[in-house]
Amino acid sequence: MKLHGEILKINALTSKMINSMYVLMDEFYDQMTPIAFEKDLSEKDYSIMLYDQNNTLQGFSTQKLMQITVGTKKIAGVFSGDTIIHKDYWGSLALFKVFVQYFFAHGERYPEFYWFLISKGYKTYKILPVIFKEFYPRVNVETPPFEQAIMHSFGKTKYPHEYDETSGVIKYQTVKDKLKDGVADITGKQLRDKDIQYFLQINPEYYQGNDLVCLTRLCTDNLRSTARRLLWGK
Repeated sequence: MKLHGEILKINALTSKMINSMYVLMDEFYDQMTPIAFEKDLSEKDYSIMLYDQNNTLQGFSTQKLMQITVGTKKIAGVFSGDTIIHKDYWGSLALFKVFVQYFFAHGERYPEFYWFLISKGYKTYKILPVIFKEFYPRVNVETPPFEQAIMHSFGKTKYPHEYDETSGVIKYQTVKDKLKDGVADITGKQLRDKDIQYFLQINPEYYQGNDLVCLTRLCTDNLRSTARRLLWGK
């Protein structure tokens, strides 16, 4: 079973689409509320929408274009917010094909263009080592000062009262949505993976909904060769 996707501006979403998005999130996340979901959605610019062969919504990912300041330099990037793919379609590349093809093209207008990714589960974090050559934070690699400064600036800009600069983790002060038990638990099998071990080490309270701030450059040179073939067809 394959998914196909499109990217839509938030103001192009119908109430029916938004309701389907909320129902999908509520199926896999605890502590979801329609009010909080729609408020978060209204702050985004785009949503990648994923459909099955019957055009039923099976996943989405909201996106916000951002510029932050590091010293005197303006840094452009895209921030991914609420993201879910129905578990029946885990492993599908449809989301990343739409994301890469749209935002890589968008980023060409800037000298550098980044992906601001926050990860409350290992499945999200694992996207980075599978697709990209360089990303941060990364096991056995010290984050360079400039990239660290970008991550700190993003965290403090987007989550000024909840971003912990020491750990690089967003520790929410209010009740926050989190994955339901059994959806993406870390088991003994996952713990044999060095990247998952590292994620657990630096975001040990992920199960409370805490998000790890991550960063990577969006450019074809930063794609692994296998990912380049799968996502770009070249």
